[in-house]
Amino acid sequence: MDVKPKSKEIKTAHLIAYSSLIIAILYAIHLFLVLDDSVIKQLLSNSGQKTSENAVGTIKNSFQFTGIMYILANLAGIFAIWNRHSYLWWFMFAVFASQILYNIINISAVYRAILDVKTSLNLLPLTLVLVMSFVLGVYMLIVSIVRKSTFNR
Repeated sequence: MDVKPKSKEIKTAHLIAYSSLIIAILYAIHLFLVLDDSVIKQLLSNSGQKTSENAVGTIKNSFQFTGIMYILANLAGIFAIWNRHSYLWWFMFAVFASQILYNIINISAVYRAILDVKTSLNLLPLTLVLVMSFVLGVYMLIVSIVRKSTFNR
């Protein structure tokens, strides 16, 4: 049995680890810098709802609570540097897939509200998170099919 991990396995693990760290940082920027009270108020007014302070706080807390869970889940990908277990592989795949599905639900309303209040540069963090999550998810699926295993085990 081969004790030393193979080069492909290490490169794949590092790609997943560093990419998930970048995704976590970009998603934190989106949640805590881009999605402020003015964007949430615009989101509510675009949908025809009252923009009370309670409603703004509730929606902002909802976005941030779920977002923190995704940030922590993405940060779990850093463990791929040291521990390349197949459970981690499928956990990260599930994180990338569910993050895309969660954000795609409100994407047009959130983008419209950000564009109404801020510049188009503020769309970049969330867009990069979605694109990187999609690319990594597809990459992980293809690698697991081609190698017939995860992390080349």
